[in-house]
Amino acid sequence: MTTFHELGEALGQRRKALKKTQAQVAEEAGLRQEEVSRLENARLPDFTVGKLLKVARALNLEVTVRPRETARPTLETLLAEHRAGTNTGPGDL
Repeated sequence: MTTFHELGEALGQRRKALKKTQAQVAEEAGLRQEEVSRLENARLPDFTVGKLLKVARALNLEVTVRPRETARPTLETLLAEHRAGTNTGPGDL
């Protein structure tokens, strides 16, 4: 997971798999339902790591930080390589 959107989506999917409402998760995490909603929808201007850890705990998850396996190229890089004829990736763009 590399974006806030992916994080929020994963947490929402986990919550739904556990058949919990946002309100239930919020209560267990000591937060407001609106805060859980903002996290799931990647609207995080005031969301802290502490709040993330509380939500993860309410969903019986742990947060892990690890090195990325490989750096992924950007779309701009791939298109530039394709235009230059140096893209050796699978398939055509």
